Amino acid sequence: MRLIQQLVLRTFLIILITGFSFDSYCAWVQKAPFGGEAKHRCTAFSIGNKGYIGGGHINSITSITFKDYWQYDPATNSWSQIADFGGGYRYHSTAFGIGNYGYVGLGEDDNSEYKNDFWKYIPLINTWVQVANFPGEARRGSCAFVINNLGYVGTGQSESGYANDFYFYDPTTNTWDTIANFIGIARSSAVAFSHNDKGYIGTGHILGDDTNDFYEYDPLTDIWTQKADVGTTPRQDATGFVINGAGYIGTGNNVEGTDDYDDFWRYDFINDAWIQIEDFDGLARRYLVSFVINDVAYCGTGTDGTNLRDFWAYYPLLGADEFDSEISVHVYPNPSSEIVYFELKSLNSNEEISISIFNNQGQFILNKKMTTSIFELNKNSLLSGSYYYQILNHGTIQSNGKFIISQ
Repeated sequence: MRLIQQLVLRTFLIILITGFSFDSYCAWVQKAPFGGEAKHRCTAFSIGNKGYIGGGHINSITSITFKDYWQYDPATNSWSQIADFGGGYRYHSTAFGIGNYGYVGLGEDDNSEYKNDFWKYIPLINTWVQVANFPGEARRGSCAFVINNLGYVGTGQSESGYANDFYFYDPTTNTWDTIANFIGIARSSAVAFSHNDKGYIGTGHILGDDTNDFYEYDPLTDIWTQKADVGTTPRQDATGFVINGAGYIGTGNNVEGTDDYDDFWRYDFINDAWIQIEDFDGLARRYLVSFVINDVAYCGTGTDGTNLRDFWAYYPLLGADEFDSEISVHVYPNPSSEIVYFELKSLNSNEEISISIFNNQGQFILNKKMTTSIFELNKNSLLSGSYYYQILNHGTIQSNGKFIISQ
């Protein structure tokens, strides 16, 4: 009892002296604004530890289409302009990153023409090189994901209407080939991402409506399967990404264009379930674009009727998410000046449990596999302050929380 009283008193003193509060950190952290002009229908991708946003347009009062691209460095929280897009002025394009290169194509140009060209960005020499044209009909508003170093691209809006055809690009041979058509209603402005060698597509604009349906693609069988709907609100022009073994979709608007959204939903791939998480901290909007670097999602630009250039990072470990999991963890002592113990209630043979530690800026500190039900974290070189942990099972987050290292 006396030890517990001492820990409670120590926690109180730390809160009193440092102003620390377990509710004082949020998952969304605002970063340096996008380096280019405020605009929407931009395109985004990442290569290694850098992110890229470019293209886009302004279509209120005046109509301007852009070809500039910008690189974001999270280490310095700074933007630098790179070479203009090789295909010229373009908006509502499609992009993906494979290895050391980014790939951007399709979209609509400044003459209102749909395009089917594709370009490779080589950061080492800051150059765009044209690759094989997309084999389907020229279009805008397609979506893309990557599986095993192949880029999959499909859906979108062409001169013939909304599309459901799909193709994959092999950068080693610079060739495209077809896969099974997407089984959902043909659409534009959907969200796509990949996880564990499968691709996923959800939401988007269908003829006369918006939707929140969601589908999985398995390249081994070339089969699409419908999964649980995304949240409770149909939407189009949303954004999405995968971090720490979970999928995320949020923002966007309705088909009438009367409501912009700021809500976000997290997808559990194992249980095929969506859980609403904390709202996006920026203004509600459509055409927010995003990329991922080291399991941190970066989001920016878009419009709510006014073009925007604010830019945000999402750190899920800083949020107050609750996980529906049978894995529970007891962290003690907390605060601690020497050793922090992370104790699981059980450790089954079919589980592959690991623990990740991050500092209060979301920067990765360590990851260790847990072979016993108790993990000991020695203070060692850790500075005093607040830290965050995640308990993962086969790479999927099961629990997270915060702890304090004291003097």
